[in-house]
Formats: sequence, structure tokens, C-alpha cells
Amino acid sequence: MKPIAAAGARAADRIGAALVAAILVAVIAGVARRYLLGAPIVWIDELTSVLFLWAVFWTAALVVPLREHVAFELVEGMLPPGARRWIGVLAAAAAALALGAAAPKIVDFILFLWRERTPALQWRLDFVFACFALFVIALAVRLLVRALRLCRRDWREELDPPAP
Repeated sequence: MKPIAAAGARAADRIGAALVAAILVAVIAGVARRYLLGAPIVWIDELTSVLFLWAVFWTAALVVPLREHVAFELVEGMLPPGARRWIGVLAAAAAALALGAAAPKIVDFILFLWRERTPALQWRLDFVFACFALFVIALAVRLLVRALRLCRRDWREELDPPAP
């Protein structure tokens, strides 16, 4: 199972890097056309906005480790490991359940956007904002997995993972 997870993590990293590279190329092309050739590309700002949106939600959902997400851990850090473990289980499970409960409505609203299009590229908004549904569902799954891992015998590795 670990080789499959590692391959998935590498693929997610590569897609995230490709999104960032595409943003860079689009911005450079837009600047070059605007200031060097005096002929701006009308749709370049829209493209970079959509790519940025996807890059942010993709990496937050699939690339950034959970311990790197914003967290309020000042008090938790002062507690003994056993208490931190159960707070971690409860917090991860509660957040996963909340995201899981919200996911159907989020997906429903995103699917509702199929009739709307972006102004310049005419891309359907359900495709543009699908990254948010991906984010919510992937984060819910990752939090549920964290809660389950904290319930195992080797929970200390999940609580304080080794530095990369």
C-alpha cells in the first residue's frame, strides 16, 4: 500500500508543480506580449486566475502535509502526548465529518454552475470550481485517515512524524 501512496504523492506533487509552472509561463507570456509587443493577450489574466485557483486547492488538498496547514496548537503543544493524541483524533474526526457533511451541497452547487462561463475563455464554471470540491473531499478523507492512524498502536509516528 505504501508504494501506491508514494506514487500518488509523487503524481500530485508533479501536477502541482506543473500548475505553478503553467502560471509562470502564462504570466511571462502576458507581460511579454503587453510590454514588448504592445499587444496584450485578452484572456491571459483569466487563465492565470484559474490556474492559480487550481494550484492553491490542488496543493492544499493533496500536496501539503496536514501538519503544515494552519492550526491552533499553542495549548495542544503543552499537553502530554496521550492528551494530544485524543485531541487529534477528535479534531480530525470532527473536521472530517463537517467537511463530509458539507461536500454534497458543495458538489451540488458546483454542478449548478454548468450554465455559467468565464468571460474571456468561455470555460464552464463547474470545471473551474471543481477544484474546491476536490479540496473538500480530499481533505475530509485525509483527516479521517489521520484520526484512524491516531487510534492505532503506532500512533506516536502520526502525532510527531519524523522530519523529511
